[in-house]
Amino acid sequence: MAILVVRIEDVSTLLMNEFFDYNGRCYALTRSRKENTDVCINLEDFYEGTVQSESLEDIPVVFVKAQDGGWAVIGYYKRAEVRKKIMRPSLFLEGNIRADVREAWLFSEDERKQIFAAHFGERYYEVVEDDDARYQPLMACMTDNPGQNSLLRYDCVDIFLQSTIRNQYEACLAECERLASALMCETCTDLREIKRLEVCGRQAAVLNGREADGYYYEAMADEQLGRVRQGMKAIEKALRIEPEGADLMALKGQLLVGMGKADAAAQWFHKAWYESGDDDYLMLEGRAWLLDEKPDDALECFKKISDKGLLDAAGINLKDMEQRWPPVSARGVRG
Repeated sequence: MAILVVRIEDVSTLLMNEFFDYNGRCYALTRSRKENTDVCINLEDFYEGTVQSESLEDIPVVFVKAQDGGWAVIGYYKRAEVRKKIMRPSLFLEGNIRADVREAWLFSEDERKQIFAAHFGERYYEVVEDDDARYQPLMACMTDNPGQNSLLRYDCVDIFLQSTIRNQYEACLAECERLASALMCETCTDLREIKRLEVCGRQAAVLNGREADGYYYEAMADEQLGRVRQGMKAIEKALRIEPEGADLMALKGQLLVGMGKADAAAQWFHKAWYESGDDDYLMLEGRAWLLDEKPDDALECFKKISDKGLLDAAGINLKDMEQRWPPVSARGVRG
């Protein structure tokens, strides 16, 4: 079986991307994260693949970074599913490579010594077959130097809460707010901070179940961790307490996306926008319509956004969308 070698753009985000436990799975890409294309790899590059192939199973994946004029191996998936097209398990998580987190192994800085002679060209991946001289050294780096796995896994991360946080609602809520702010500002470094938010949110709900905040923060963490069913239970409790909370509605929408219910998610994002008038919720609604393969609805949604800076930041060009997906009535005329 061939080895898929993938180059990493930003090593600092490994623990929040390629080696992040999203409900027991890790996701990676064979293209730049700055691109928006759905097709990520030519599976005919594998001996086992053809132009008709949509996915390949049990592929070893090795991740490398540029180092000292070569490429250093920084981690690997022992076995993974490699798909031609992108998978989007949530609004902000994507990948065309998926592996069980128990198959994901990351090397420490000191262990990243294996140098690989890659020929990527403009691509972000290379396929190394077993008749390639580089194949055996790559296999050896996965078997001789297993790396670390427990730090990556939700079920192996223990969270300790100090007595003040564990026993005082205000202190617990303040810790939730600190962690949620780090999450929204994308300054979380790894899984532990998000799991800590989940534990703190749950504890806040125990200390004061009359307020929606604890349930909200627990659900926020669960959505990020891919624990969407647990998160849905928490957000439903929050909505019973505060049924007109736009942020609660939007979080329910994000959880619905994680459950594969993009249509229902879009409706909840719309409710959040109607309640608050916040363009951010329109952006979420439009993304959900795109996931539901309804570009007309997404286009109409994006057109309502008054802050065009939001569209620019998201890389959304309305004119390009109109050219790619003309309205249904126009299609009928053109057809």
